[in-house]
Formats: sequence, C-alpha cells, structure tokens
Amino acid sequence: MSRTDLPASDADGLSDPTPEKIKSAALKLFSSRGIDGVSVRDIVTEAGLKNGASLHYYFGSKDGLLRALVIDGAHHSDGARALALADLEARGGPKSVLEVVRLLIDVETGLYGGGAGEGFGHMRFVVAMQINHRRLFSETLREVENRAYLRCLAHIRRLLPQVAEPVLNQRLILMYMMLCTALGSREASLSDPEPRKGVWGMEDILDTLARGMTAFLSAPSEEDAGSV
Repeated sequence: MSRTDLPASDADGLSDPTPEKIKSAALKLFSSRGIDGVSVRDIVTEAGLKNGASLHYYFGSKDGLLRALVIDGAHHSDGARALALADLEARGGPKSVLEVVRLLIDVETGLYGGGAGEGFGHMRFVVAMQINHRRLFSETLREVENRAYLRCLAHIRRLLPQVAEPVLNQRLILMYMMLCTALGSREASLSDPEPRKGVWGMEDILDTLARGMTAFLSAPSEEDAGSV
C-alpha cells in the first residue's frame, strides 16, 4: 500500500482512530448480543462510520477483528498482572495461593492500572469466544506470551507441592474457565442500566470467590492420598 492509499491521518503521520473505534464498538456489541448475533454492518454503524468497508480495510474480516480483540485483551490483562505481581514479589510474596488468585481477580476488575478492568465487555467477550469460537480463541492466544499469567501459575504450583501435578494442571485450567465465567456474569450485572441487588451486590463477594477458588485448587485428591 502506498502512502497516498493510507487514510489522511496516517499519511500526515498522525494516529488513525478508526481501528480503535471499530474495536470498541465491536466489543460492546459482541458482549451484549453475542458474537454471531452481530454483523459487520452493525459494528460499522455502532462505530459511527460512513464507509461500510472500514472493518475489512483495517482487519480483513470479522475473524480478523476477533483476533485483534483477543490479542488486545490478553496484552492489557497481562500487563496489569505483571505490575501487580511485581508489587507482590517486591513485598516478599506471594506467600499464599489466595494472594495469587486474588491478584488474578483484581486485575480483571480494575484494581490495577493497565488491565481491562471495568471496561465494557471484556470478560463477557472472553466467555463468548470460549463457548462459540473456541478454536479461533485458542489459536490466537498461542500468539500471546502471557508471561505474567504463567508466572502466577508457577507460584501456585510452588505453593501447592502436595497436590499431584496432573490434578493441579486440570484444576488450573478449570480455574481459568470458572473465573472467566464468574467475572463475565459480574460484568453483565454491573452493566445493567437498572442493576438488581444480587450476588454481585453482596459485600466482599470477590473475596468469597477468591477463597472458593483457593479451596478448589488446594483440596486433597485421590492421587495425593495414594502418594502418601
């Protein structure tokens, strides 16, 4: 593509805001209406763009846009995890599995800068991708290193030497799925224009979630009993 083929803002050396408008609009629609229930036209309209070919120009296809959203979310979340983990390690931690699990939850609920936080749609989008576009989601995540997340898992393994490795590996996968689903439900509740007083309005509910996940990871198993 030549310089003259670029949008005017790019040709002038300035950042073109259009891709971010498209991604923001898509994330909002995907999270509230589901991925397959949203068309390219819906996204372009929500973004306030006049050119119906804008999405294809910047992302190639709807799948290309989905990949971009997955990568963006992974980078933002892992950046926040890195900050949170560095802070925890600087204070001599993590000293418990609960500290690590609470870190993972706090990053996705906006308590550390740089993460997806309370932004509209992130966790619901992740859940929707896991359910209806698992292959694309998994393939795209392989392109992202997620170093801080892997460090968090390494700390959990260090802190749970009594749990058989195959069992713990299964539990770590399930933990990720369960946390995504729970936080996706929380996000949907908080985005309701007339939020109802339900489980996510309860005091210390995130601490309860963290403690429940910690108990799940730490529970004894048949493999552990057989190795004693």
